[in-house]
Amino acid sequence: MRSLEKLIRRWQIAALDRLDGQRLVAASVDRAIAQFHRVAREVPAYRAILGERGVVAAQIRSPAEFLAHCPLLEKRDLFGAYPLAELCVGGHLEGLAGVLTSSGHGGRFAFGLATHRQERRTRRIIELALAYLFQTDQRRTLLINALPMGVRFSCSTVTLAETSVREDMVGALIEQFAPHHEQVILVTDPLFCKRLLDHGRETGGDWGRFRIHVALGEETFGEAFRRYVATGLGQDPDGWTRGFVMSSMGLAELGLNLFFETRETVRLRQLGDRSPERLAAAIGAWPGRVPPLLFVYDPMRIFVEVVAPDADGWGSLTVSTLDRSLRLPLIRYRTGDRAKRLDPRRLAAALVDAHGRRFDLPRLPMIAVTGREADTLPDGRALLDIKDALYARPEIADRLSGAFRVEPLAGTGCRLHLQTTAGWAGEAGAIAEALRPHLPSAPGGTPDEIQVWPYAAFPFGQTLDYERKFTYCTPKRGQSPFYAFS
Repeated sequence: MRSLEKLIRRWQIAALDRLDGQRLVAASVDRAIAQFHRVAREVPAYRAILGERGVVAAQIRSPAEFLAHCPLLEKRDLFGAYPLAELCVGGHLEGLAGVLTSSGHGGRFAFGLATHRQERRTRRIIELALAYLFQTDQRRTLLINALPMGVRFSCSTVTLAETSVREDMVGALIEQFAPHHEQVILVTDPLFCKRLLDHGRETGGDWGRFRIHVALGEETFGEAFRRYVATGLGQDPDGWTRGFVMSSMGLAELGLNLFFETRETVRLRQLGDRSPERLAAAIGAWPGRVPPLLFVYDPMRIFVEVVAPDADGWGSLTVSTLDRSLRLPLIRYRTGDRAKRLDPRRLAAALVDAHGRRFDLPRLPMIAVTGREADTLPDGRALLDIKDALYARPEIADRLSGAFRVEPLAGTGCRLHLQTTAGWAGEAGAIAEALRPHLPSAPGGTPDEIQVWPYAAFPFGQTLDYERKFTYCTPKRGQSPFYAFS
């Protein structure tokens, strides 16, 4: 039986490489329309919303009608605005197997509700993704779930350990169990991953003797950070002869691993990091200096839109869930992220080298994501540019905790507050000057102020609380702070 399961999984993985992304996207909108009609019939809160907005479900049949008339929804329109049961199919919460809670960072919690059937399906999706990306069906694998906030998932094809945000636990697991496995997959977020790397240096851990992959969620990051993580774990940051560092994106209310990188998309982003003009020729301009994350997704699981795009195609990422087993389905739900749909034909035409060789591209449909829509400084600069600049020089990044706060100044420019690691007592001015060439310039060339604080004196919280989203910007009076994710 086990060998039969492996055979089926390998067949499914091979099928992924033969997918026609264009045909799948066309089929995805048809499934979204069918799901819309089902939700309009069976979800009390959605019926009420349609009634309040004057939408007659029976009149929506075509993709054009769906995109023109189905209401766009956000967290505040649903969670807390209606009793939770009324957001569910049938208007009840019966038959739940699990609940996934959002961070509540904006003062409002959202929930992902899973039935037993859906949990089984989610497990199969996770197993297939792990086999596709990391060959877990062929290699003995230890998977360490170090995600915060109680984010849990199941997988029957790996040895699964759950630590939440305990770097000492993760270190002990790697040391004691990695020798008995062929590879380790660490699933965590960038801020805790930084703490784990610091812990490894502090304890003298030699993790380079193991094959360690990393799947990072929760926050966007740049290529300097990816290299920093791979190098810090003793892996190959460019050739991937050993570990692979990739990004995965999901939301509690929508599901885990909705969007994810592949080796092809990471290669493409690395190209953009080295030669921005080549990537820009393929995907167009993007906000800021650091290239966007390039994701693929399963169009039979979600229908993806980019709403109200600007002249360069960047708009609000909007998702409709297509799984009929979902207890709490969502239609045209704005995630709060800034994204752009990518045209595979344009990509293929632009990514040809001087010898006529084409760049390998994934078959699944792709989107580009720059981060949260609010991840922009008051003067227009991208927050991601600052985040990644802190890792441009690894020897400097080793001296910083990863926590920072941006304080807008009167006029233009800002004051950047940085926290050093615990126990470091070097010259703060040297850190500031080493980082300055890598930081994005303010409009008009006004130099930013850089304030480097000893670990214990950092005025915005001595330690990172990995259970909550970190606030990166101190707002001006009357403005709301923005976050890496909410």
